[in-house]
Amino acid sequence: HITVDFFLRFPPTVSSHFLLTRWGNGEMESLLKKNNIPYSFSWLGMFSRKMEWDNLKMSLHAFIKLPKLYIDFIRLQKKIKPDILYFANHHELILLYPVLLFTKKKIVCHMHDPTPAIPFQKKNFKRYGKIVDKFIAISDNVRNRTIALGCDPEKIVTIHNGITIPQLSNKGRLSDLANKAGWSADVFIIGITGQMTPTKGHADLLLAFKKVHEKNPMARLLIGGKPQEPFFTELKSCINEWGLEKFVFFTGWLESVSFFFQNIDVFVLASRHDEGYGLVVAEAMAHKLPVVITASGGAMEIVDEQQNGYIVPKADTDAMAEKLLSLSVDPATCRKFGDIGRIKVMRDFNIQKQTAVFVDYLLSLKDQNVR
Repeated sequence: HITVDFFLRFPPTVSSHFLLTRWGNGEMESLLKKNNIPYSFSWLGMFSRKMEWDNLKMSLHAFIKLPKLYIDFIRLQKKIKPDILYFANHHELILLYPVLLFTKKKIVCHMHDPTPAIPFQKKNFKRYGKIVDKFIAISDNVRNRTIALGCDPEKIVTIHNGITIPQLSNKGRLSDLANKAGWSADVFIIGITGQMTPTKGHADLLLAFKKVHEKNPMARLLIGGKPQEPFFTELKSCINEWGLEKFVFFTGWLESVSFFFQNIDVFVLASRHDEGYGLVVAEAMAHKLPVVITASGGAMEIVDEQQNGYIVPKADTDAMAEKLLSLSVDPATCRKFGDIGRIKVMRDFNIQKQTAVFVDYLLSLKDQNVR
């Protein structure tokens, strides 16, 4: 979605064509079709080092389809005649490596979540990194992690992702989700949304919330996103064990993340791993929400400590609880953080501005002899 957001805002002088995998679920195709962006299909798969049957089968299918992928890719290049071959991540570079060795086109790879800098991955990067003219990192954190893999620092630039700045009303917090949960209008609502997996830190936030609620009975917790098992059941078990059933509510999947943000008072990113960027943090700040985040990769490039939010150590539930408790009884600081946060996002992470930077960079490579 972020990639499409960039390409949608390209000037008329820059055209694009997407190559999609036939193993997709149709979501990307629908998104491109809806926005009148041309696309083609081929067999873009993935190789895995894991020895489980599903991973072996996935790797085998990708290997069998490689000849067809190479033919489709060569034909598409002849038809489109691109100036730049843009890769949304490094996996397709690995698949198309033999063909890319012989191309004279500029190759750009967007790095979102680099692999760990272990010996195998460093060796792998050394191979496919040679055919790339330039890497674009979505944050300085991603840039540093890519350099740790062996990337030449002169070969990679940081261009932060951007978001569409929402129009806000002056009506204050919406009460739709509070009403659905059976809560009164004067509660203080903490929110988290996103993929429901252990690495996103839901369990840490839940424990922190328990500590907050013990000192401020008006605190409530909204958990957004599609429930994923078995983690969802584990969270529910903790909620029941701690007697928090009336104070924690799962919204389920919501069509609009903006609607979620408009129904909470503070947003939490509780990740246990390094986020490449932390898009959801920028989105929350654009809705004038104060944020509490863990020291998680690129997300720390969005939040200014004690200016628009708080940064706490990963999995430190005491620190998380302390910051959330302080915000729950300090509406003035919440408003100040929210106002400052929105200004920063509008200035530094506006999709219109970031697209212009992105396009200018691609155009600057067109006539360079950079590889």
